[in-house]
Amino acid sequence: MKLKIGFFYSNLLNLYGDTGNVEILRFRAEKRGIDAEVIEVNADTKLTSDLMSELNIIVMGGGPDSGQKQMYEDLLHNKGSYLKEYIESGGAGIYICGSYQLLGHYYKSADGKMLDGLGVFDLYTRSFGVKRPRCIGNMMCELNPDILNDPVFRSISSNTDSPNSGYPVFNFMSLVGFENHSGRTYLGAQTKPFAKVIKGHGNNSEDGTEGVHYKNSIGTYMHGPIFSRNPHLADYLIGKALKLDSLDRLDDSLVYRAHSFSETLPQ
Repeated sequence: MKLKIGFFYSNLLNLYGDTGNVEILRFRAEKRGIDAEVIEVNADTKLTSDLMSELNIIVMGGGPDSGQKQMYEDLLHNKGSYLKEYIESGGAGIYICGSYQLLGHYYKSADGKMLDGLGVFDLYTRSFGVKRPRCIGNMMCELNPDILNDPVFRSISSNTDSPNSGYPVFNFMSLVGFENHSGRTYLGAQTKPFAKVIKGHGNNSEDGTEGVHYKNSIGTYMHGPIFSRNPHLADYLIGKALKLDSLDRLDDSLVYRAHSFSETLPQ
């Protein structure tokens, strides 16, 4: 068994520690005896259907405007069709901030310019410029019930929060992280969010939604990297990627303490 991680635009989309998500996936797989390989897919990579078929999970981070501009044309005209087919066929993946936005229908800047997206997720993003404050700060969210009730998630998180397990009691419904974005994202009527905002802004600082959950893909504004303080999410995606319904337990006691402390931080 091998976990093949497709790291898209690793040299351009790497703000706020998002690169760490790839390292955490690899570490958590290898600690369980699962071989892991990171395959970097950058603008100069010749992407093919054969290469895409090898990938178990895709990670795309957030990046500065300059980085997103460099990758945008390549994503839209060269790699977008492969990525869309991968997501629609149920491929596991996480797409953060700028990557998340570009998988929607469009991004509308404060000056009215339109940037077409791939249209994989039924959502759009607008930037209001100085008319509205930037969405920045610590976040705390509650996972979408669809994820909480997923048999893979329930199996992976079972018997780990019991007082008799030998591990600290942990709230597996909770997510913590950090956000920093000017764009505000609005989901389609039938589109399901990734999580519900408890503290922070989330998609738009209006409707209490954070990110998107579509098939086995997640879009989110949570940096951090998100997996460093939410190992249960990393394990869920590993399970979905490898079609496993259980994973060996790792000692995440220190991570759980950091997670619990993060829940107390001001926004």
